[in-house]
Formats: sequence, C-alpha cells, structure tokens
Amino acid sequence: MMVGLAFITMLFASVVFLTDALRHESRLGIDQLPDLMVQRTVAGRPALVDATHVATLAAMRGVESVTPRVWGYLYVPSLEANLTIVGMRSDGPEHGALDGALDGALPSGENDVVVGSTLAERLGLQLGDQVALPAADGYQLVHIVGLFRSTSALRTADVVLAAEPLARTLLGMPEELYTDLAVELRVASEASVIANRAAELFPGARVLQRTLLERTHALTFDARGGLVSVLLLPALAALLLLAWDRLTGLGEVERREIGILKAVGWQTSEVLEVRLLEQLIVALTGASLGVSLAYGYVFWLGAPGLSGALFGWSALYPELRLTPHLDASTPLSILAAVVLPYVAVGLVPAFRAAVMDPLDAQRGRS
Repeated sequence: MMVGLAFITMLFASVVFLTDALRHESRLGIDQLPDLMVQRTVAGRPALVDATHVATLAAMRGVESVTPRVWGYLYVPSLEANLTIVGMRSDGPEHGALDGALDGALPSGENDVVVGSTLAERLGLQLGDQVALPAADGYQLVHIVGLFRSTSALRTADVVLAAEPLARTLLGMPEELYTDLAVELRVASEASVIANRAAELFPGARVLQRTLLERTHALTFDARGGLVSVLLLPALAALLLLAWDRLTGLGEVERREIGILKAVGWQTSEVLEVRLLEQLIVALTGASLGVSLAYGYVFWLGAPGLSGALFGWSALYPELRLTPHLDASTPLSILAAVVLPYVAVGLVPAFRAAVMDPLDAQRGRS
C-alpha cells in the first residue's frame, strides 16, 4: 500500500509541479513583452501593418513609445517545422534585453543571425557555421554569430534573430510594412483604456494586452494540467478500492492482536485511534515519498514523457531546466488530496476491528 500511494502521489505531484514551473517560465517571458501589441487583420487573418500608423499611436495620451516589429514564421522542409524569424532593429531594445542571454554576439553583418540552442542542436550548428535557410526567392546563406543559452529555451528554441533587412528577405516582407506594433505605456494599468481607444482609431485592428496574455497562458496550463490529473483519477480510485479490500480483510495475527489489547483493558476508542494512526503513518510516508520522487522527476530529470502533454510545442521541443517555483501550500494540498481519502476509506474497517469481541478475536472469528 505504501508503494502504491507513493506511485499515485508521484503522478499527481508531477503534474502540479510541472504546471507551476511552466506557468512561472511563461510569466517570465510575458513580463518582457510590451504593454500592447497592435495587429492588423484582414478577413479575420493577421495582415501587415503600414508604418503610417506609428505616428498616430505615438500621439495618443499615455503612450510612451511605439516600435514597429518584423517577425514571422518560416517553414524548413528538412526539419518539418516552422522557425520564428525575428528582425532586430539597430535602435531596438533587444541590445540591452539580450545581454547575458546568449553566447557569442548580436548580429552586426548583413547575414549574421543568432539561433536557439535547440535549433542549433537539431541542425548540428556551432558558432561560426553557415547554413542555408529557405527564403521567398530561393535560399539565403546565413552566418551563426550567437547561440541563445539553454536557460531561455522556452522562448528561444525555434527563434532565428537577424537584422531587419535579412529578416525581411527570409520572410518575403516588403519595406515600410511590419508584422505588428509594440506599444509601451507610461502607466501599465491604463492598458485596457488605451487598447479600446486604439481599436476605435484603427477599424479591424486587433490589440493584444500583456496582462490578458498572461492570464490566457495561465488558464491554458491550468486546463492541460487539470485534464492530465483527471486522467489519473481512475488510478487513485483503483488504489482506494484496493485499500478498502485490504483493510476490511483482517488477518489472523491482526485479529488476535486486537483481542489481546481489548482483553488487557484497551477501550474501543483506543483501538480505533491506533488503527487510524497506523493508516495515517502509512499514508503520510507513502505520499511524502511520492512528493519527493515527483520533485526529482520534474526538476532533475525534466519530466520525460509528461512534459510533452503540457508544452503544446511545435516539432522543436525545447530542452528545459525547470526552476522550482512552489509555495508551502502546494505539497500540503497534494498530501491532503491523497492521504485524506485513504484514511477515510479505512474508517469503517477500523471501526469494525475496534468493536470486535475479545474472545471472538482471539479465536479467529470476524
């Protein structure tokens, strides 16, 4: 029973730990996004934004800066996956934000790029290598001058960072058109008001708020973690059924022990307390062992086999070194979710054992 409890607790705790860690990693990435992202839509699909909208947005009250961005997806047949091409402006904020996040240097030449560590490993690339990427008019030879470190793999696994002209060449994007506009606000709490005002100025525009993206990511991870947890409920039910069968079938040694205890003066309440204490010790020991195994499985081994169910990633799965992000209530709630049902299942068998007649118990009668 202790081994079974440890296994079931490990499964549930692994889902909770992984969900919390991914939510934390997602929050770190979203914190680096602008307050608002303005996109243009045509027929319900994202379309390119004209540079003339920059001045209109920048003139709005409460807007600190507006940065037009060039980025998009590039399909690579050899990988059977999409790469995220990100154009870097010479005056953009990437220069300071990326300090310490990569090995090598930022793109300085017209064909220089920085790639994610997962992409580099998949293609067998190292610093200084050259590789041909598909472009709108054929293939474009690029030079690897930097590699994103694995600590940022969740955000950079499939990213190719290039100067804006090279990014336009790879994506086939014409001049004076941009993917979206990044808007920084003077007061972040005014995001919803300014978003509504921007939507009125640009009919058909889609304005994304950073706070809403954070909430969407959290709800997505919660939904996926909840779905996996629901799939594990039959295993917990089977364990509780096994516990009921085990606890209701007292062995001869156990019945004789209860008979001797009651014969020497033990009360029914005292026998019941001891039986429940035995179940509590078994449950706490097994569940604590399961929580410890889950911690090692998620944060030391990277949750192999389970991470794919929660990532929702593309073909380029990042190799993550998840950072523990737990509060004291998380392991306690996991212990309560497993220990309390196990002890509750044993209440009736413990009471039946406690009220046994001493003579019948010593004679082996139930």
